[in-house]
Amino acid sequence: MDIIEERTKALIHMTYRAVGSSTGQKEFLGASNGNNALNHFGSGDIPMTNGRYTAVTSAGRTMVHVPFALGAIGVFHSVPAAELPTSGSIHVTGCVLAKIMSAQITTWDHAEILALNPGMTATGTIKVVHRVKGSSSTAGFTAYLLQKCPASWTLGTGSTITWPASTFEAQGSGGMSSFIASNAYAIGYIDAGHGHAANLGEIALENKDGVYLTTTQADLGAVGEYAVANNVIPADPTSDFSGVNLYDLPGPAAWPITMITYFYINKDLTAMNPTTAAVLLAFVRFILGAEGQAMAVDNLFSPLPDAIITYNDNTLNSLMLPAGTPTYSTELASNTQIEVGAGPYVISGKRRSYAEYYRTVTAANVAANASEHITTLSAQMAAVTASDDDRDGDTRTIALTGLALGAIGMFFGILSFTIVMTRGGNVGKPVQREVSFPKSMTATSSTASGDVQLAIKTETSAA
Repeated sequence: MDIIEERTKALIHMTYRAVGSSTGQKEFLGASNGNNALNHFGSGDIPMTNGRYTAVTSAGRTMVHVPFALGAIGVFHSVPAAELPTSGSIHVTGCVLAKIMSAQITTWDHAEILALNPGMTATGTIKVVHRVKGSSSTAGFTAYLLQKCPASWTLGTGSTITWPASTFEAQGSGGMSSFIASNAYAIGYIDAGHGHAANLGEIALENKDGVYLTTTQADLGAVGEYAVANNVIPADPTSDFSGVNLYDLPGPAAWPITMITYFYINKDLTAMNPTTAAVLLAFVRFILGAEGQAMAVDNLFSPLPDAIITYNDNTLNSLMLPAGTPTYSTELASNTQIEVGAGPYVISGKRRSYAEYYRTVTAANVAANASEHITTLSAQMAAVTASDDDRDGDTRTIALTGLALGAIGMFFGILSFTIVMTRGGNVGKPVQREVSFPKSMTATSSTASGDVQLAIKTETSAA
């Protein structure tokens, strides 16, 4: 949002508040507001439920789902490397995974696991860890298990379920990663990017084509292409999406637990202020564009394939806009558009605010200083360990290591503080948004994986 603010000539102010997917859907429905949306758009990692979709349409509204990111739920473990099978990765089928997660299989040397993993020597008790609070990861993971192996998965589905008493709880993706990393023989489900960032071992899960693969070997884009071509994603974006999922689709590189993150938008926007509608559409198009999709990758999602990009273009072109809605264009930083780029309805890569400049300079300085300190301290540690092999030398080495980590932590702490001060806080929260616009016009809107409420204000401004 701050990028849109900084790159437009008009004074546009956008804010958000972080809420969950369910709350985002409820506020897009607006039951307390006569089933009129309390925001301009919503967002979540799950499609609108059938009940809420029906309530929206019963109120005379038509809504569309706009997929804007693909993600994978991976299965990660902490079986010691020396005890892994000959293949180097643990293979499991969907049904074996269902039995493990429901505590029907409780040790790594169970016959059904060993049959899939020649050479595996692990014998430890399996420590199943799951999210303690409601999450779209739990919803997607349990829905996959039920769809893939209903005979073995009898615990139900949803963002929260009742797990066996022998399992362990963790809060958030970070808590899941930490538990697995800290406890040998553990297993749990995490959005794949977080699992890889923590350097965890990953289960090779069998897909519909009988191929065992990890998320790093999978092609989520191919899953999205298949979903559009075969109407897994409905051809009509105004349809009921409550039953839409990308679980266990065919394809040699298909990942079995692929998730979609959506925008929820009213098709008829004619009652909206024209400038508000223009900024809303510009924001959504930015997220769906090349730069926005690159940001999705930075935030551990997969970019959209061409088929979904085309699908979304058709959807956005079908929206009904208020009379006089201006159209925003884009000026790339690499391609100056003389005079045109200085227009009022241009998102210009050439236009910058001081806050953006300061963040860029600060980040570069932090990286340079951190690198310099790491080099210096590494040299000091090497000198200490080379000249002194006794206990005192070991102690000094440990102390220097702590000093290095402390210095790095200090620099990143300063960077985080600087970003918060220049961006107004709320850094890194998944959202759902509220939007307000020109001259005393205010409005709301929502978005995000995690969900957001977006408030945007626009005002006229001098050049």
